[in-house]
Amino acid sequence: MSVLAECRTPAYACPLFVEFFSDPVDVADQEGEFVEIRLSDPSEEVAFRAESLLVQFEGKAPLRFEFPQGNRLLMVHDSASCPGAGIACGLLGTVSLPNSRESSWLLEAGTCRDSVVLPKPKPGKSLQRVKESDEWVVSEPTPGIPDEYNEWGVVPERESIDSLAPLRISEIHHCPAEPEPEWVEVYNGGATAQPLSKFHFCGRGGVWGALRDSIEPYESVLFSRDTLLLREFIGYRDVRLVQVSMGYLNNTAGSLAICAGEAVVDSVSWDKNTVRCPSGFNPQTLRTENTPGFQGLPKSSRDSLSDFPFEWKLSSRVVRRGGAPLRVFVESEVSVQVRLLDSAGRSEWSRNLPASSNAWWEIPLERLPKVGVAFVELSSGKFEKRIGILLRP
Repeated sequence: MSVLAECRTPAYACPLFVEFFSDPVDVADQEGEFVEIRLSDPSEEVAFRAESLLVQFEGKAPLRFEFPQGNRLLMVHDSASCPGAGIACGLLGTVSLPNSRESSWLLEAGTCRDSVVLPKPKPGKSLQRVKESDEWVVSEPTPGIPDEYNEWGVVPERESIDSLAPLRISEIHHCPAEPEPEWVEVYNGGATAQPLSKFHFCGRGGVWGALRDSIEPYESVLFSRDTLLLREFIGYRDVRLVQVSMGYLNNTAGSLAICAGEAVVDSVSWDKNTVRCPSGFNPQTLRTENTPGFQGLPKSSRDSLSDFPFEWKLSSRVVRRGGAPLRVFVESEVSVQVRLLDSAGRSEWSRNLPASSNAWWEIPLERLPKVGVAFVELSSGKFEKRIGILLRP
């Protein structure tokens, strides 16, 4: 994909298509879709330049630009959607990105040429190029920033989901008195803002918000199907509400999880013994609570990892049927019971692990009746730890 310039000058990296976002789910396509082009390799001492850059979608009239400054060009319908400093911005004009079929694109700049045939996109997901290959993967949209596959040739270490997304479900009202709508409070316990476009309730609708909207550090946000009605019940405006399509929560036994892509960030479950309807509860304490937009009681001592009589690790929190087995490691001076629970908290398998085993134990995922959210529960005496997992087909 590079070209040798005249007079034996060094080879420069040519411009390349690197990301297409064709089918936003929470905003109109014209507001959210974009095409991203890597203009030059920032590792080169001298950036690639040409007089102009041409982009053509199938047989439509080509879009022609004076060659932009910078390393990346983001093509959108509204310049207000451009991320700002360091990113060149171009307009797609009347071009509408297909979201139900394959599409072909052509790019020309000087002697450089790039042509791609894109697979059919998935709703709410972008297609990202793997390095400089012809392979495209489905991922979360990352307008204006290099994606995790790093098209410059280095695959960076993936951050742990805890450091990437310090979000937790801090309060649930799954069976409020009618006509108050159900609501879920999510708290950002980290020091950086978390974009709403990165997260969704696993298996329940699309992402929480637009590309430029975020949950601020140490902010609590309420999610509900009907924010106008919920505002009437809360009675004050100091709390932030976000409307989402999250379906209905089970009144007697259910579960809820936050996902970033396909990775589970946080998960909780409840049953008829957790709290009596119509009360809500704090998943950290499992106590009745009704403090919308504010953090209530701190975690009880039994939820402190330092107080636990055992240490544990899971081999993964996202697993496939027929794929690599799910294993748990337990280090303890006392016996520990491990249970596999379905999405409603029902036990599908259990085993007592002996004291001082210090070994990896396999959990039989075939016991789960269906794919989706499930839980691994570890307990010893009054101490209990429940970890959310995601079983994929």
